[in-house]
This record gives sequence, C-alpha cells and structure tokens, in this order.
Amino acid sequence: MEAVFAALPVALIYFSGWAYLTSYLGQFGIDATQIDVSFTTVLVYAFAPLQSPKVLTWLGLLAGLGFIAFLCDKYKAISVALGVLLLGGLACLLFVVKDAAAVSAREMADNVWRGDKAQSVPLVSSVQGDDPIFALYKACRDGRRLRQIIGLANQMFLLCRSDVSACDRGTMFAITSEGRITYTADKVREDVNVRKICDV
Repeated sequence: MEAVFAALPVALIYFSGWAYLTSYLGQFGIDATQIDVSFTTVLVYAFAPLQSPKVLTWLGLLAGLGFIAFLCDKYKAISVALGVLLLGGLACLLFVVKDAAAVSAREMADNVWRGDKAQSVPLVSSVQGDDPIFALYKACRDGRRLRQIIGLANQMFLLCRSDVSACDRGTMFAITSEGRITYTADKVREDVNVRKICDV
C-alpha cells in the first residue's frame, strides 16, 4: 500500500504531461503516439495543467480527505468510507487534469498561431534544393513566418503561418535532426469560425 501511494504522485504527473502533450499536438493534427517523446519531456510538460486552480483545489481536497482518513484510522467503518471517497476523488481528478491540460494546450497552440511562440529556423539540407517543398520552406524562413510547435531529440515540428491569414492557416513541417524535411501538411485551425485569437 505504501508503494502504491508513493507511486501515485509520479503517475499523476506523468498522466498530466501526457494529457497536455496529446492535446497540444492534436491541435496541429500530430498523433503523439507516433513520435518519440522521452519520459523527462512528458514530466516537464506536466506542470502546465497542474498549475490550474481547479487541479490545485482538487489536490487540496483530496489531501484533506486523506488526512481525515488517517486521523480516523481507529474507526474502521469511517476509515473505509473515507477511503472509498478518496478513490472516487482520485478518479475524478483524472478528468479534471485532462480538462485543465486541454485548456492549457489550446492556449499554447493559440500562441503558435498568433506568432507569439519562438521563431525557429533549423538548418535544412540543401540537397532538397530542387524540391518544391524546400522552396516553400525557404519562403517561410525568409518571410520570418516559422514558429516552433515542438522540438524533440530527433525531430522538430514547425508551423509556417500563412502570409494571407496567419492566425488561421499554415503549413506544418516535420524536420529531422539531420535537416531533412520528412513531412508537410496544410493546416487550418479547427475552431477558426468559433474563436477569434487575433485582434486583426
């Protein structure tokens, strides 16, 4: 039982990070299960949703409930009832974390679409010089329209914001650590007709 309770915080942090990453990458049509994300990277991204007031409130309530259950250890019936409540609260916490992760991920994705995220210009191999995709990448680079979606150990995903409708449309590039463009996709923000994320 002590081992289970010791592992719970790590499991919660990992779940939080994975929920954030899958939601964030999903905003750009990237399947998180198809890319190589390290354990430490997942843990780093966990803190975005864990800072949510809703998550912190739930953690406080569960900690208080756990403390009361510990104090009532002598009263078996009360202790069991509180334990069941605690388990139910932990299950609900997962949904709260998932919701907070989706909100945080949407805010970060909006930063990419607005151009508020870092402008990244990785070196791309000139071997692809005759490729029209390379020409598109070069135009994006020269127009300073590239924004980093995520950078991993062996791959980087960039969004080239459209020069016509920068907050709504763009082209995504997947670039390997060797500087090869392996994948491109035209992107339109999913909720373009619902939420206006740019002032102009």
